[in-house]
Amino acid sequence: MSSIRLMIVDDHEVVRLGLRAAFELEPDLNVVGEASNGAEALAKMSVLAPALVLMDVRMEKMSGIEACREIKSRYPDVSILMITSYTDDEAVFASMLAGASGYLLKNLSRSELLRAIRLVASGQSLLDPALVKQATTRLTTLATAGSQTHVPGGELTEREREVLALIARGFTNKLIADALYVTEKTARNHVSHILEKLGLARRSEAAAFAVEHKLVPPREQRKNEEY
Repeated sequence: MSSIRLMIVDDHEVVRLGLRAAFELEPDLNVVGEASNGAEALAKMSVLAPALVLMDVRMEKMSGIEACREIKSRYPDVSILMITSYTDDEAVFASMLAGASGYLLKNLSRSELLRAIRLVASGQSLLDPALVKQATTRLTTLATAGSQTHVPGGELTEREREVLALIARGFTNKLIADALYVTEKTARNHVSHILEKLGLARRSEAAAFAVEHKLVPPREQRKNEEY
């Protein structure tokens, strides 16, 4: 049986070392590399060629959710298993939209983690049932809000559309502020205005709204924008 090529992505070195040590005891698991953030993981994909990426959700430079979205767009056959310390339905929701095959909490046992990795590597989708229920509730709320919106994003200003696109990419308020060269308070205000105009309660709902209504510009176009 061929081994599963794994890449571990976490901003805590001790976590990466612990996971690597656990996986090295398994003959069917081959840790081909590590990364400390999403941007580094994306840069290493072509060289390491992992079949499965085990990735933390919250990291600096590029979040796990944004990295998941980028990896799946460039390497659709790669499976991504998100792992986090937080029971956050927004993150579950965003991970599902980004194409993750699974979302697990870090308090699971070693045997549960190994089982999850093997299931995802075999092509199955694995999500914690309790977290899926929370995300499904959000999906229902979004669908209702979306059906009541006649012109998707029509009331948003050009700047708010830019912010909405960054929200859909998983950017935090700080990252949005850095990208647009504004203060974090200004970024937070933009997010609040967007949610109010769209009739939504959470930024994850705004992200899903942007994706559903194709309000997210291509990555190449965003790179060439001048703020």
